[in-house]
Amino acid sequence: MADIVSEASTVPLTNSKKPRGRTNRLMIAMLALPTFYSLVFFIGPLIFLIALSLWKVENFRVVPAFTLENYISVGQQMFGNSNYSIAILQSLYVAATTAALCVALCGAFVLALVYTLPSRLHRLALLLAVAPFWTSYILRVFAWQILLAKRGIINTALSAMGIDWQLAVLNTQTATRIGLLHYSAPVIIVILFVTVKSIDRDLIEAARNLGATRWTTFRTVILPLSRVGIVLSFCFASIIAFGDVLSGSILGGGAGRSLVGSVPLFANVIMSDYSGSTNLPRVCVLAIIMVLILVFILMAGMKGSEAAQRSIS
Repeated sequence: MADIVSEASTVPLTNSKKPRGRTNRLMIAMLALPTFYSLVFFIGPLIFLIALSLWKVENFRVVPAFTLENYISVGQQMFGNSNYSIAILQSLYVAATTAALCVALCGAFVLALVYTLPSRLHRLALLLAVAPFWTSYILRVFAWQILLAKRGIINTALSAMGIDWQLAVLNTQTATRIGLLHYSAPVIIVILFVTVKSIDRDLIEAARNLGATRWTTFRTVILPLSRVGIVLSFCFASIIAFGDVLSGSILGGGAGRSLVGSVPLFANVIMSDYSGSTNLPRVCVLAIIMVLILVFILMAGMKGSEAAQRSIS
């Protein structure tokens, strides 16, 4: 017996740190690809954008130099008589209204999908809802242009049915919102679907057993538990709408009358300055302003989702 104990004591213990080391190396390898992707496609171009905004133009050529003239010039025009500040307000107004409408429509669709269709059809319905996301956004915008044109498919069909009323929304902000809704709807549907699907059905059944109507159940159970998804959906829809240029250019005609006047959206202003100006560093300053606004919207959305999560818990 003593020999067995002595032999067992001489067996080397297994190093318990090796599995942890392998796990750490695996985690590093898994994080390497997204880190490389972020550096190459986001951080790198952003650094180049900031560096280029500090250069200047001499004899119609961009010259490497460290100067703040572009920032000073844009700042003076931003708070002067320029359309830059009005274009930003215009874009924020369009983004906020589009995001609110998108969340409302997509939320109604998700509620009907989750609580009306059988569970076996949820994946199929979700697949059909996000299918437009796999097609080219440019093709979808041109398709809406054909539908909404003065002599487009909708007005031609109305005339064929003997209806004198004509749809006149092309080159307006309504058409811009239609394009933005179609563009952002697949993303918002996925976010809201995951949120609503995660709600415990027992809570809904308990509310119904206590005599609550469908509206009361939605208002007191489903809506409070969906706050995080609603805030995130509104944030992402606002970011998509604020940074988009195609819907405003092709469907909205570049400008549209609203509460802050008839001026182009900020993304269209940047695009116009880029195509019609030789001062590329100045355009970079405008692009940086847009990036800062988008980052602010994203941070506000994250803070709002955290507050919504705390209110639920």
